[in-house]
Amino acid sequence: MKRYYLVRHAQTLWNSENRIQGHSDRPLSPLGLQQAQRLGTFFASRHVQGIFTSWLQRSQQTAHAIASGNGHGVSPVVEQELAEMHLGAWEGLTPEEVDAQFQGAYEQWRTVPSSVRIPNAEPVEQFRARARRALERIVATAGEGEYVVVTHGGVIATLLADVLGADYDAILRRVRLDNAGITALEFGVGLPHVLWINWTAHLQDGSLPLPGGWF
Repeated sequence: MKRYYLVRHAQTLWNSENRIQGHSDRPLSPLGLQQAQRLGTFFASRHVQGIFTSWLQRSQQTAHAIASGNGHGVSPVVEQELAEMHLGAWEGLTPEEVDAQFQGAYEQWRTVPSSVRIPNAEPVEQFRARARRALERIVATAGEGEYVVVTHGGVIATLLADVLGADYDAILRRVRLDNAGITALEFGVGLPHVLWINWTAHLQDGSLPLPGGWF
């Protein structure tokens, strides 16, 4: 059995300002660094056998915090295709600024994301294909056990859509994926299973029972 914890990177200042990041390479904010440390504490009790991360520094910073907290001597491996979708001319803008500059395009995205063509952006199907390849490559090369995959909200959304056989637009619009949230997938005999989505209790004070009794 292989279990993969898909971790959305911790917060950046652009996240706190609701700015679109894509491939813009922003570091973690002070709060994001605290969130990353909480992730390290959370995974310290797990038998993590590998950590994978996108090349963007917000993801790498989060992955290194997890690695330093687990005490198992596991170093993050950079997987280039785990990066967020390149969002072209929208990067650095807020949704309100996108609507003002691109004739309400963000409002259209809220309704049917895949119908929007963002200037100079990566095509949606190309992005989804590379995210799919990244996970398939990790699953094919990793042995049995537990692995952490530090990536981005768009990547986690597309992987969830694939595993669930769900509509990608519906996942983007209706599934919340917070900074430093954990989504768990399990691969074994038959179809992969989604164990939970966007677990964030590790970011709160005190402790709460984990969903499904997995810990």
